[in-house]
Amino acid sequence: MDKIISKTIKIKSDKMPPNADFIENEIKKLGFEPIRWAIVEINDKELTINLSAQKLDH
Repeated sequence: MDKIISKTIKIKSDKMPPNADFIENEIKKLGFEPIRWAIVEINDKELTINLSAQKLDH
């Protein structure tokens, strides 16, 4: 089993509120397989997300 990491990331979204599928796809684009995540701050169109995930091999 791969190591699980915890980190804070930022994602931009033109649509508010964004749906969960959008957020999970954006997390995967950054190279992570999300296990759990939470929006902790919204600043204009930028979401700050606390993420627990596994790093994807690309």
